[in-house]
Amino acid sequence: MSRQQRLNVLRQHMAEHRMSAVLLTDRFSKYSLADLYSASGYVLVTADHLLILVDGRYSAECRQNNPNTEVVTLTAKLPLAEVLAQHISGDETLFADASALSHLAWKTLENQCNAPLQHWDASVLRVHKYADEIAKIREAAAIADRALQAIKPLIRPGISEKALADHIEMAVRQAGGSKTSFDTVVVSGLRGALPHGRPTDKKLAAGELVTIDFGAVFQHYCSDMTRTFALGSVSSELKTLYDTVLLAQQSARDAVRPGIRCQELDAVARDIISAAGFGEYFSHNLGHGLGLDVHEAPALSPQNTQPLEPGMVITIEPGIYVPGLGGVRIEDDVLVTESGSEVLTKSPRDWEEMSELIKYF
Repeated sequence: MSRQQRLNVLRQHMAEHRMSAVLLTDRFSKYSLADLYSASGYVLVTADHLLILVDGRYSAECRQNNPNTEVVTLTAKLPLAEVLAQHISGDETLFADASALSHLAWKTLENQCNAPLQHWDASVLRVHKYADEIAKIREAAAIADRALQAIKPLIRPGISEKALADHIEMAVRQAGGSKTSFDTVVVSGLRGALPHGRPTDKKLAAGELVTIDFGAVFQHYCSDMTRTFALGSVSSELKTLYDTVLLAQQSARDAVRPGIRCQELDAVARDIISAAGFGEYFSHNLGHGLGLDVHEAPALSPQNTQPLEPGMVITIEPGIYVPGLGGVRIEDDVLVTESGSEVLTKSPRDWEEMSELIKYF
């Protein structure tokens, strides 16, 4: 979908909700409409105008990337307040996403407006992905698959969590990604009970599980994948955790289709984990949307009644985290299609016992 088509979708949304003016402030929404991937600057959208508002650092680049769009250079003589006053009358409301701004930034923006300022959730712009976006997410997923395959020989007792994370981040770049989607998670042994634990100098050891959670960025679009591996033979308790999570994840993957509500999909996995006696140890939502940001709408939470629709890209990532024992998470990226779903991450999820014999570092 072209930027003009995305703009048309936004303006239709504005018309339906009687929104006369929208100010985009987060880098993801600005990029989707104006190829402006920066925390600085704004994109102002009204029924008749699309303006890119930036300081002198970004003016030339924005004009180059948007030859048919008006780019306004903000200066001390032409501040944001004056530009807003030129395009928004005092009896109109300006909508902006408060979640993308600090309290101070929101109050500053309020002071610069000659019109009322109201919160609006900009994530609705990116809930549905279009063909060009899906192609980039699909490639980001393929890059993550290639990176994981490349570093598998290093998943051995003796390597530290930090060193393994460093190799993963390098492998993502070597596989074609611009960077990882977020700080890579590598947790092993008892630290596996930390869902988003940071890698440490702890070395992987035989008889443990290791969980690796990472993603790749391709042309600004993200993937997000988690795999858990056994370092040789592990206890039956750890194997039970793995088998339970795999069943829950597979069942939820199979249930993805248009029309199923986010809370219903969450329940598919949560009920399996609860029935196995681990319900209290599944401490987060089943998953989330994925796109320009690694965490987007919709949230696959027990509270979210929103139905899935074609074009959504979501993660399916149940986990069990037992203090004093360890943890397991398995995650894939899934596209909701007209008839069901397509799994974008292809790395195997079968139980793998990595050899104990070869030691690194």
